[in-house]
Amino acid sequence: MCAWTMLSDSDMSPVYILPLVLCALVMCYLQVRHPLRDWRKLGKCQKVIQHSPGGGSYYGVAMNSEGLLAVTDDENNSIRLLRKDGALVRSIGKRVLGDVLGGITFDLKGNVWVADMGNDKVLKLSQDGRLLQTIDHAGSKSDHFHCPDGVSVSPEGLVYICDGGNHRVTVHDEEGMFLFAFGSKGSGSGCFDGPWDVTFGSDGFVYVTDSANSRVCVWSKDGSFQRYFGTKYEPDCIADTGDNHLLITSYSNTVMVYTLGGQLVHEFGERGSDPGKFDDPFAIGICVDDSGAVYVADYGNRRVQVF
Repeated sequence: MCAWTMLSDSDMSPVYILPLVLCALVMCYLQVRHPLRDWRKLGKCQKVIQHSPGGGSYYGVAMNSEGLLAVTDDENNSIRLLRKDGALVRSIGKRVLGDVLGGITFDLKGNVWVADMGNDKVLKLSQDGRLLQTIDHAGSKSDHFHCPDGVSVSPEGLVYICDGGNHRVTVHDEEGMFLFAFGSKGSGSGCFDGPWDVTFGSDGFVYVTDSANSRVCVWSKDGSFQRYFGTKYEPDCIADTGDNHLLITSYSNTVMVYTLGGQLVHEFGERGSDPGKFDDPFAIGICVDDSGAVYVADYGNRRVQVF
């Protein structure tokens, strides 16, 4: 929150007041992760990104603070690291990843975490492709993941994984060590029926798409259930905008914009191949960069669209 201190005319001359006002405005701006956008106008495709002319079977997308875009490519069992202009930096994971890849994220050290859904595990790789960590279980080695998908790293550096087949979210430290889990199968409070993706709101809470229950569940970072709100369409992937909104993709080839309080304020998209439309029989990942640009993985059209 920004605070203003009123000064009398005798307290300070105008030559000093202007710099203070500018400083206060800059401080207010910095407390918002991304520049404010009118999310009700989101929907015009600004650019299409493909790592090659033919594109790929893109599913998960993630952007780091340095402008590096990571995209999972199921068809080629790899992760594509791209610049914002779409230029391919390198491909990693070819020899260690399966052919059903899910969510992807960067950790605080710049490493890439990716859900290998087909092999029921989550891997951590360096940006040059070295395999740093593999985790496939929660509290015990016999407590295996089942179709993990969404993976996200909290501002504190903890790794949250949507273990969809086990209807829970597991939490790990930066080395992959299991810390705790929350959620169980069901439709009541504190339950999931196929948690799909997870993000962290600007209010400090954890937001999880609960796909089969057509809702978003809200938790504290320590795993205490807070509330949920229903979504117009079955939710899939989710991203926080940094200014009290959530962007949620769905199987209906639609992106929904919700407030953190659960109010639907906008939706866009339909099935098709034109810019601004999607052809997605499975899921489409979504992320927001530091400028407020939105990146959506358009699986069926073999591209990433930027809005």
